[in-house]
Amino acid sequence: MEQLRIGVLGAARIAPKALVDPAAKLDGVTVTRVAARDPERARAFADEHGIAGVAADYGQLVAADDVDVVYNPLPMSLHAEWTIEALRAGKHVFCEKPFASNASEAAEMVRVADETGLVLGEAFHYRYHPMFLRILDEVASGRIGRIERVEARFDVPISQPDIRWDYATSGGSLMDLGCYPMSWVRHVTGEEPEVVSATAEVGPPHIDAAISAELRFPSGASGLVASAMDRGPTLELTIEGGEGRIEATNPMAPQNGNLLRITTAAGTTAGPVEAGISYDHMLRAFVDHLVHGAPFPTAGADSIANMAAIDAVYTAAGLPIRGLADPDGAGA
Repeated sequence: MEQLRIGVLGAARIAPKALVDPAAKLDGVTVTRVAARDPERARAFADEHGIAGVAADYGQLVAADDVDVVYNPLPMSLHAEWTIEALRAGKHVFCEKPFASNASEAAEMVRVADETGLVLGEAFHYRYHPMFLRILDEVASGRIGRIERVEARFDVPISQPDIRWDYATSGGSLMDLGCYPMSWVRHVTGEEPEVVSATAEVGPPHIDAAISAELRFPSGASGLVASAMDRGPTLELTIEGGEGRIEATNPMAPQNGNLLRITTAAGTTAGPVEAGISYDHMLRAFVDHLVHGAPFPTAGADSIANMAAIDAVYTAAGLPIRGLADPDGAGA
């Protein structure tokens, strides 16, 4: 593939740092088009970021001949619809987190990708940064012993109004923020959790301003996942092993400042992991997956499983799963 051409669905705030800027650093990758609900906003976004083409609407972008990959950073409630539209139009898709409104949508998205033979990845950029790879290596080495407990938290204040405070757009702190801690603990343990209990602080109807869930893993390890969008910032991951401990501050976007502290029988080492920008690592990994078949672990079954765990937390907390047409009929 001489040139990989990417189209952007929506002039989203995340798009420049997650896609446009990293693409500019890669040979053979070009962002060719953007579409937005407001064509003027799309044109302004294209002009600001040096994108040549503007599509009249989302449908025109996914059908465009100069687009090989569709990047989908739309509101969570639109991920399934437009990912499936793009796959049906013959395009690979790179979808922002959280992958879908719920696990059922995620499973349908993956089914269509499998049916069409196209690539569908989820943009969990943290997973491709050397900081998280170092954490995984330390766990795999056995130096901290068998994992006994893992705790993960992501709090950051998000002002209102915002789509993340709206059930109609599949909002909630667990969706926008907590999807990271859930992914962290799943990848660290290599296991799918059982939700033992969950509690939520509810803001607008059905929206978790804050939520926490106690987890249990098949190996016997316990866990905690928590998020809040009315306080913070806090980004922490702690892994307790039988013979040591790993503490990570800001494993989500290490380029914004991080600290990794590892304690084993040999002693403690601590310091930042300075290894570039997580979004750059992620896009390179996605392109290598698409072109060369290299591994891309945040895709397919992993995306479905992360959404299933999120669904289970909402259910345990007495809140409706996102994406239900009638949430008031769900016992919320």
